[in-house]
Amino acid sequence: MKFNPIYYICIACPTVERTLEMVDQYVAHGARAFQIDMPSSNPFDETEFVKAMMQESLRENMTYDRYMDGIREIRSRHPDLELHVVVYDDVVKSIGMERFIDFGKEIRVASFMVPGLSLEDHRHIEGHGIRVFRTVTHEMDPADVKFCAEGDENEYICIRNKKPHEVGKPGLQTWDEKYAYLRAQGVKGNIYSVFGIKTKETLQNVKDSGAQGAIIGNVLMHLWDQENKLWALLAEFQSLAE
Repeated sequence: MKFNPIYYICIACPTVERTLEMVDQYVAHGARAFQIDMPSSNPFDETEFVKAMMQESLRENMTYDRYMDGIREIRSRHPDLELHVVVYDDVVKSIGMERFIDFGKEIRVASFMVPGLSLEDHRHIEGHGIRVFRTVTHEMDPADVKFCAEGDENEYICIRNKKPHEVGKPGLQTWDEKYAYLRAQGVKGNIYSVFGIKTKETLQNVKDSGAQGAIIGNVLMHLWDQENKLWALLAEFQSLAE
């Protein structure tokens, strides 16, 4: 599989209209894959930057129908775009599991990622033919690694980097070490790195590790009001895409 940066955005951060405009511009600047979020009332794994925007969006009392319509519009405008959807478990519950699955099929989603999703619901979604990201953190919990290794070569695997207050596991500090460890444990799927990828050099490290891609988010969203810097950085990231 070729190296594939995936760009994270939230469909309503700051507004649906602004997000649609920015997706169009990302695509015009070469982006081919997105991971799209919807505001959550409990986005426990997000940065303070995204949490604040989600809270502001929820205060506008928009419905999840409006958020889903925004993602439908992205698909309509860009029929060949690779679309991934990440939402928290409370969002799935608000929409309804079966309706959420139908929505994924409708927009031809490449994958779901649902922090907090139960194993039962994970298997239920995959039973409908939709891939669900399997995530392992910097701690490389054996149960998470085993679950990742159970997937086939088309599985989506996410390695989450350690956050500033977290301590990495000895011998598994670099992307090279993490990637090699997962392969040695029998993980066959497509491995994507996430969190802390802010420069071309870091993304190059991810690529050199053998990973299939990375999910890149806040560093670009912080620049939405500084577009000269935004498009320059996106171009640097895209220079490593294959």
